[in-house]
Amino acid sequence: MKNTLMALTLLSLSGCSVYKVLSQDGPADLNGLGVGSTRQELIQRLGSPKVTDVAANGDKQDIFEFRSGLHEAAKVRFLPYLAADVFTVGLAEIVLYPLEASLFDSATCTGIATYDSKLKVSAWSLNLKKSSSGQSC
Repeated sequence: MKNTLMALTLLSLSGCSVYKVLSQDGPADLNGLGVGSTRQELIQRLGSPKVTDVAANGDKQDIFEFRSGLHEAAKVRFLPYLAADVFTVGLAEIVLYPLEASLFDSATCTGIATYDSKLKVSAWSLNLKKSSSGQSC
C-alpha cells in the first residue's frame, strides 16, 4: 500500500516541467508598434489595457501589461525533461520544475501609450516589470 501511494505521488508529479515548457508564452510581437500605431493595433497585439486613464494634458493613456517569453524553438527543451522523467520515474521533477520556474520564466512587461485626438500613439514607452531569467521585452 505504501509503495503504491509513493508510486502514485511520483507519477502525479512527473510531467510538470514538461507542461511548463510547452505552455510557456512566446515572445511578444512588438514589431511595428510605437508612435503612429493606432489604439486598435495595440489592443490586437497586447490585449486589453490594464488601465485606461487621461493624462494631465487631456490625452488618453493606456497601460498594457503582457508577458514575453523565449522563442518558440526553445520549447524543444521538453525532450530532455521528458527523458529524465521516464528514466527516473518522475524523480527528476524535484530538480527540473524549480529550474524551469526560476530560469526560464516569461518576462512581465508594461507598455504605456499616450494617444492624440485621432487615437494614434503620440508617445510610447516599454518597461521590464519582472524577469527572473534575464529576458527582456
